[in-house]
Amino acid sequence: MLRYYSGIGARATPPEVLSLMTRAAFALLKRGYVLRSGHAIGADSAFERGAGDAAQIFLPVPGWRSSESVFHPAALGDELWGRARAIAAAHHPAFAGLSPFVQALHTRNVFQVLGPALDSPSEFVLCWTADGEASGGTGQALRIAASHGVPVYNLQRDRERAHVERHLVL
Repeated sequence: MLRYYSGIGARATPPEVLSLMTRAAFALLKRGYVLRSGHAIGADSAFERGAGDAAQIFLPVPGWRSSESVFHPAALGDELWGRARAIAAAHHPAFAGLSPFVQALHTRNVFQVLGPALDSPSEFVLCWTADGEASGGTGQALRIAASHGVPVYNLQRDRERAHVERHLVL
């Protein structure tokens, strides 16, 4: 049975944390984990570097940022994308006021936490946010994780970062 985690975070994640994310993803790969992420610049890309081919990369549109990932709206289908969009809207305070592309970014965050069929939540989320809270675009995924009982380890918080470093022997 495959095991999944979500590796996400801010585009402006500090370089030393990006390095930690890549090392963590590699350590998790060696332990049989599959990354779920969103192909954004910063944290997502750092996790992808360490995870290799053991990754489910969810895109807001096909071919976003030159990705060849098959996890995008056209491939996932209208019904499933619509269900994810409803979950995204329920977890965002101003979803209706966002542009269609930003809505798609938030919708793909749902899959990063709940999986390609929305029925297999990740075991945990590794992330970094500037304030250590469920803020920015990453906050959307963290709110979804919280509502599904998925533990979050925010590498901005010293205790959580130390726990991850100790557990993964980084």
